[in-house]
Order: sequence, then C-alpha cells, then structure tokens
Amino acid sequence: MAEKVRYYLEQSVPELEDLTKKGLFEKNEITMIMRRRTDFEHRIQGRGSKPRDFLKYAEFEGNLEKLRKKRYTRLSKVGLVDQKPSLSDWAGSRRILFIFDRATRRYPGDLSIWSQYLKFAKSNGAIKVIYKVYSRLLQLQPRNVDAWLSAAKYEFETNANAKGARVLFQRALRFNPESLELWLSYAQFELTYISRLLARRKVLGLITKKQQEDHLEAEKEKLALALSKDKENEMDDDVIALPTTTGEDDMKEELKHLPEADMNMLGNPETNPALRGDVALTVFDLCIPAILKTIPEYSTVVNEQDKAFEIVYKFLQLFDHFEDLNRDYLYMHILNYLQNKYPQDTRTLLIDVTLPIRTITSSSEELAATLQLSINKFMAYKLKLTSVEQKTKLVNMFVEYLEAQFLDEENKPSAKTEALLRAIIKKCKSS
Repeated sequence: MAEKVRYYLEQSVPELEDLTKKGLFEKNEITMIMRRRTDFEHRIQGRGSKPRDFLKYAEFEGNLEKLRKKRYTRLSKVGLVDQKPSLSDWAGSRRILFIFDRATRRYPGDLSIWSQYLKFAKSNGAIKVIYKVYSRLLQLQPRNVDAWLSAAKYEFETNANAKGARVLFQRALRFNPESLELWLSYAQFELTYISRLLARRKVLGLITKKQQEDHLEAEKEKLALALSKDKENEMDDDVIALPTTTGEDDMKEELKHLPEADMNMLGNPETNPALRGDVALTVFDLCIPAILKTIPEYSTVVNEQDKAFEIVYKFLQLFDHFEDLNRDYLYMHILNYLQNKYPQDTRTLLIDVTLPIRTITSSSEELAATLQLSINKFMAYKLKLTSVEQKTKLVNMFVEYLEAQFLDEENKPSAKTEALLRAIIKKCKSS
C-alpha cells in the first residue's frame, strides 16, 4: 500500500512545483497540501476505506482548485503571475477526475459517486470523460433506469443528438421493459423533438418541400466540412458504448422497427405521420403489452386492466403538455385502443366523454361549445347503459371530473361561469 501511495503522490510533484514557480502557493502551503494528500491516499488505499473518503478527497481537491483560480485571477490583474498556460492550469481538474475514476472502480455500485463524477465532468466540460463514464455506468448497471434517462437527457438536451438519445432509449427499454417511467420518457422525447423540429421550420420559414430540401442540403454540407476524421472502423470517444443484450430479446426487435423521426423528414404533419406524433403512439402501443407481460399470472396485488388504465392516464397527461401538436389526433389513438380492448369499462366511457374538455379552462372562449359536446356524449352513454350501478358510477366520475377541472380553488371561475357549471352538474346528477 505504501508503494501505491508514494507513486500517486509523486505524480503531483511537477504540478506543485509549477504552483510554487508561479507564486500561487508558498512552500509551507505546499507542504500542507502534500500532508493532506498523503492522509487521503492512506485512507482510500486502506481496507477500511469507504465511499465518503473518496468524496472528501475530491472535495478537498475541488476547494484547492477554487483557491488556485481565485489567486490566479487576482494576481494576473496586477501582472504578478505568469499567464502562459502550464501544467498547474489543468492538473487540478484532472486529479479530481482521476479520484472519481478510482472511486467508481473501487465502489461500482455506489450511485452517489457516479452522480458526483458526472456532475463534476459536466461542470468542467470534459465531454470525452462524460461519454466514458456513461459507457462504464451503463455496462455495469444496465438495469439502472435513472442512468439511462440521464444519458439520454445529456445526449438530447446538451449535445442536441436526437439520434443518439433515441438509440439509448431503445436499448434501455430492451433491458427494462417493465419501467413505465422509461416508456413515458421515450414518448416525451419523441414528442419534444417533433415540436422543436416544427418550431424550427416555422422560424426559418421552411414551409414548402423545396425549401426544406435546400435547407437540408446546406446542413449536410456544413456537417461534411465539420467531420474531419474517419470514424467508421474505430471506437469514437464521443459515443456512449452500450451494453449488449444476451439471449432472446424480450422486445422481439420491435423497437428496431419504430418509424424514424429525424431532421431528414420532409413534408408537414398532414402528409407525414411521423410529424403528427406517430412514433410516440407506437411507443404507447408497445408499452402496454410489455408492461402487462411482467405482471405475475396469479397476482392478487396488480390487476392487468387497472394497470392498463394507469398507463393510459399517464400518456394522456403527457399529451396534454404539447399544445403545438395535434393533441386530438394523439388522444383518439388512445381512445380507439380502449374502445377495442375495454369497451364496457366505465373509465373508457369517461375518457371519451371528457376528451373535448381535457385542455379547456373555465376562462376559455371555447368552454360553452366544448362543454356542450361533452355533455351530449355523457347523456348518450347514460341512455345506453342498462346497469343502474354503472350509470351511477359514470355520473359520479363525470361530476368529480367537472369539479376538479373547472371549480378548483386555485383557478376559481367567474360567478357567471360557476353558476352555469353548478347547474350543469346538478342536471347531470338528477337526469
């Protein structure tokens, strides 16, 4: 152990000499730094080391690096420090990354270390390190849903790499087909991407097919100029290496056949289904059977039909947020599924009844028209139902929905609107 400690400490000698040479630290401070590093190295190398020892070591180095930067900034303003780039300018960050790397190898199952490692790498813009960390994390913990979501979010939101994020989501679902959070996040990603794509075209004025083709050609030329190295037959440092599936794929390769949604899509939502959100709808179609398959056959805790409706409600709530897309088209796909699968369930009837008013508020100008349509559907269903119990259930559910949607204390309607709504509720209860 002593040899290892000595080896790691010797690696920092050139950096400390550079700090002294630049006048950023006095000799007594350098001695104190070496003493602290020696203490930390003995702690993390010992048999009784714990994850927090690595984190404290990294924290110490982080504070030291902050102090170095403050002194450098202060002294450089008055010309008392050599501003020529040297070893100490990057050695601090590199040392912290190395500490985290050693920590993850020593404790690969400790998520707090991985989280701190990624947080520091991202704050320092260490892109290649970030990709390597995600690659190792996903290889070691393919069942960690949060890790997949974090990697996909980084690809899409930070690197604007939609294709890479899509690959991550699809591979994640092969390892975790039972995760509703993962399915919903994938659908949200596809809808968000389509929304941004359509908004970008609108801002750029790319309305006609010819304009879109010309713009795409210009984008491809820029990309070709930016790519200066051949990446075909070698591992790219800026690609997350994904874990491979073994044995029979539970998803039966269905995810491979999802419709593509990328910048090469032409047309508009009326002529191109993918621009209407069909990718997200395909995700919904694959989600329910995949999750229901994971429910034990004789389970008394989870009912398949109840689980299916839980998934439906989550997807409907997700679609509510995308105002710039054709939400009615998305809603109707889910309603058609319910009417084919669970036509007699009261929840199916309620969803059909409330679809017109799902995104309407008490102050909306369309309230009267959409509310009338909803009530007409409600009355029609009520007349068709023969079971008194089912009628009562539908009435109670519809009334509860109206009260929650329009008579909420936080968004109180005007006195006139409230009186109208209460009269409607009273009529629904009595008729």
